[in-house]
Amino acid sequence: MSCPQCAVGALHTGTPEGCIETVHGLPTYIADPPAGQEQKGIIVFLPDAFGLQLVNNKLLADKYARRTNARVYLPDFMNGHYLGAHMFDVMDVVLKKNGTWVDTFRKVPAVFQAIYNAVPFRFFNRASVSKPKVLKFFHDLRANEAASQPVGAAGFCWGGKWVFMLCADHEKAANGKSLIDFGYTAHPSDLVMPQDAEAVKLPLSVCCGDNDAVFGLKKLQQCKEILEAKDKDKFEVVIVPGATHGFAVRGSPLEKNAIENGRQAEQQAVDWYNKWFEKSKI
Repeated sequence: MSCPQCAVGALHTGTPEGCIETVHGLPTYIADPPAGQEQKGIIVFLPDAFGLQLVNNKLLADKYARRTNARVYLPDFMNGHYLGAHMFDVMDVVLKKNGTWVDTFRKVPAVFQAIYNAVPFRFFNRASVSKPKVLKFFHDLRANEAASQPVGAAGFCWGGKWVFMLCADHEKAANGKSLIDFGYTAHPSDLVMPQDAEAVKLPLSVCCGDNDAVFGLKKLQQCKEILEAKDKDKFEVVIVPGATHGFAVRGSPLEKNAIENGRQAEQQAVDWYNKWFEKSKI
């Protein structure tokens, strides 16, 4: 959680279709392709600060599995140290403009509650702790079921940083392959521009709003220029007008624009995965 916007959002409704099992040492939500469909590959879902427990993340993993015919893994890289969905209500109070003295009074405990939840998240999920877990999972994946299957990564907010890292292709698996074949990220956080964009080598699709308070429009445009100058077939950065941080996962189901923006982000991801799963056959 890099700023208040990383904890803003709405809870989605629906029943996840997958199951939770231990995969390469981590509790992992698994979403499989529809019955009778040949599995094209594997997508590893690196979530936002709400992690494995947020139903939104599971529902999106189900959609990816259904629409790409891939097995989707959503591992608990956070070891249970994620934000709870109650933070949506907390942040609504924190960020509400003061109208009366009652609003101001309610904001004080909400601010303390936000800090109480955010500090442990940042401590337990700092880069020095998380990076080894992420790398180990992908190494184990490549050494086992993904030894001969294409692997895509999907990263949101907190998870977006790791997709950029994996697409930089600094570290190879024991079999000499890249840990992933291609990546997609929506509203990534904690990026360092221009270094993170310049380091990317593997195909990467980025989706972000022009009103993202975490990334910032100036850095987003810089990222777009750097990536697309390399190769417009392998890299794309889509800037969604009016979209804010978190829209691909936590947009309000009651707001028309939020629904449309979320669908656009989903479609971009699905198109990207299907494109590169198909190319991997060649």
